[in-house]
Amino acid sequence: MNADQDIFELLNAETVDAGCSAGFEVLHQYVESELNGGDPELELPGLAAHLRSCPACRDDYSALADAAEHFGDASPSDSPDQ
Repeated sequence: MNADQDIFELLNAETVDAGCSAGFEVLHQYVESELNGGDPELELPGLAAHLRSCPACRDDYSALADAAEHFGDASPSDSPDQ
């Protein structure tokens, strides 16, 4: 990351920021809403604000969204061990 991006992320913080711990608890709801055609920024504005200002949580969001997109239809019975 470069200094301009770091400054932007610091200045982009909003007062409605839910924080990492609170955001992690509902991150799956954010991803589910997005995958189902909802508007997660409207439904979870605190998390949306946090994702704009926290690179670590954005990485978690991206990984969860990728996994849900690729494996969202899988069930435990789809496991190769069974």
